[in-house]
Amino acid sequence: MALPKGLIHIATAASAVALTVTVAVSPAYAMQDIAIEDSAASRSFAAAVDDERASGDSMPDNPNAALPDTVSGQISDDSTVVSEELAVTPEGEVRNIETGEPVTNETLVGTQDQQPDPLAKTDGGSFIPVSASAVKDAVEQPVKQSAELSSSQGGATVRLAKFDGNQYGAHWGTYNNTKAFFDYKNNLFAQQAKGVIDVSSWQGDIDWAKAKADGVEGAIIRLGYGWGNNADAKAQRNINECKRLGIPFGIYWYSYAYDANTARSEGNDVVSKLRQMGVSPNDLKYPVFYDLERWTWTGHTPPTDPNVYSGMANAWYSALQSGGYQNLGVYSYTSYLQGPLNNANIYAKTRWVAQYGARMEFTAFGTNDRGWQYTSSGQINGISGSVDMNAFGNEEFESSINLTWIVRSEDIAVGAAVKDATQALEYKWMSYDVNANRWKMISDWSTSNWAGWSDNEGTYWLHCEVRDIYSKKKIGEQTIAFAYAPGYRRIDGTYAGYEGNGILLGVNSNNPKGKYKIKIYDTQKKTWIAGWNGQWAHWHPKKGIYWTHFELYTSDDCLTETQTYAFGV
Repeated sequence: MALPKGLIHIATAASAVALTVTVAVSPAYAMQDIAIEDSAASRSFAAAVDDERASGDSMPDNPNAALPDTVSGQISDDSTVVSEELAVTPEGEVRNIETGEPVTNETLVGTQDQQPDPLAKTDGGSFIPVSASAVKDAVEQPVKQSAELSSSQGGATVRLAKFDGNQYGAHWGTYNNTKAFFDYKNNLFAQQAKGVIDVSSWQGDIDWAKAKADGVEGAIIRLGYGWGNNADAKAQRNINECKRLGIPFGIYWYSYAYDANTARSEGNDVVSKLRQMGVSPNDLKYPVFYDLERWTWTGHTPPTDPNVYSGMANAWYSALQSGGYQNLGVYSYTSYLQGPLNNANIYAKTRWVAQYGARMEFTAFGTNDRGWQYTSSGQINGISGSVDMNAFGNEEFESSINLTWIVRSEDIAVGAAVKDATQALEYKWMSYDVNANRWKMISDWSTSNWAGWSDNEGTYWLHCEVRDIYSKKKIGEQTIAFAYAPGYRRIDGTYAGYEGNGILLGVNSNNPKGKYKIKIYDTQKKTWIAGWNGQWAHWHPKKGIYWTHFELYTSDDCLTETQTYAFGV
């Protein structure tokens, strides 16, 4: 059997009873296998948007939102544009972008005591808030696309089919033989990636079977927003359908909190609604996300101090963790993370970021896993209208198989745990003796994820492969370095002495369940001349030169150690 790639340079460890060093080892496939699924259109997009420019009639950061014809003089430069039609002043007042007139529709701005649905401002679509000054600049000096890009788009807004890349050339491909997502310059964002949508009641009754068949590999479901409000009207249905069809899912909760106390109230609401909807921590393959954005709510203003947001995040996390939900994360968009959320604690919790551009400019993800919401204009069978598309995966390759071991009286039990295992699996175990340069089968393909292993003292690689029991498709493999010294497998004493007219031979070990054999080899005849089972034997030799040979076996008759001595009579 050939050596696994990436293992040949592992340094052997000193002998020890159990594991002395665990090495993160490359899988057997190549580590730099990159294949870009790049269409001619995406290549032209990448060439045309080196400066990450949108089309001349699109909002900055929002390629599918139209620019207004004009921006009212009542909209100050430090206002925030929150939809195609609305802007929020620094004082928290919502105004029409073009007319400057205040907006009082409670559906859009809420009341003093009631938070509005944050998606009402955009009719359910996603919109990354942007400064009014940037919108004014775009209106006054529109950026023209290259003729190549205009031609490829035919002057129309780009609508993505299935899990294509976005308008700026961010795209799917492969890396390490896994599905991956790249920016427009082929820089890896995430390997082992999945195509994930995020949804709310604004998508209506989704045909989840069609969506799954169309490439949806996961979903982040809106559970609600603020505190003291009803759950998202479609949350229960979306959760039930994902469970029924085996679609991995997570949850997001839009925050209206302005301090730690209100954040804690939001967290308590999340726990309550998750329990009401029958969502246990084990049901969640993706995190419960705390959605932190610049919100609009009559009579209230969002925090601007990163330290306040840090305290809010801690309070929300504490409420979720107290309820038993440990898989948590923060969601926001790049500009907000670079502004009011610019805090080390927030960054450590950030696992999902929205940016509808050529590259992901937020690079301070606090975990190996990360998600990029790369477009709001996805088109999926089973969903009416547009839907947000996301790439969720890992920065560094993460084995889907974790190995463990238990030192027993006569051997070591080795076990494998497969991450997110949902199908019937079978396992194969092998060891590689580094010093002897030899593979040994521990256990061939079986449904047991445990195997008993014993060998001579030395340095080994333990190798486990996992595959689907029906299709025989490999799920993954893992290898660790292991310095092995047997426990109850050693001969710790032998005896040979005259007793009466013969010689008494004896052997002892540290294995209370051990079995023993004693043998005599005649060096002149070059053959074995005697043998006994048991710890003691009485031998009547003739004159000559012999070897006294002692063997130790485990209770299941596995030879574990031998010792041999010269003996002259």
